[in-house]
Amino acid sequence: MDSSNVSVLIKLTNNIYRCTQMYVDKRLKKFNLTTGTYPYLLVLKRCKGINQNELSRELNIDKSLCSRTVKKLIGLNYIRLEENKEDIRAHKLYITNKAEDVIPKIIEIIQEWIHILVEGADDQETAISIEFLKRVLNNGTIYREKCCERMNKI
Repeated sequence: MDSSNVSVLIKLTNNIYRCTQMYVDKRLKKFNLTTGTYPYLLVLKRCKGINQNELSRELNIDKSLCSRTVKKLIGLNYIRLEENKEDIRAHKLYITNKAEDVIPKIIEIIQEWIHILVEGADDQETAISIEFLKRVLNNGTIYREKCCERMNKI
């Protein structure tokens, strides 16, 4: 692939991301949630009782951002902490009843946006696009992990 195609790919994915942020942030505002906060609730619904380190790995974000966002979500009564008897340094995280009530609405908003994005595309086009983007993400993740390993050795 030549560099101009790569530039177009990066531009397109960035623009899709920004459009997604604007749409989702506007729709989630009434819940005091954003594109940066709602994924925490979805992961904690699926992975009940994980700690912040596990949560940051699941979300592919750094620990300090995870900590700040968890504190915010605790303050909004979407997440609660529970003592971990095996490791007192790592609290277990759970969603609250408030989060349980909001999650179906979040999923509905995300589904609406997905339908908007893929309008006019057939199932085959969508499947091919998903496979390609998975490969791109995997390549980026592998590269980032290698960079982090090198940085830790310095």
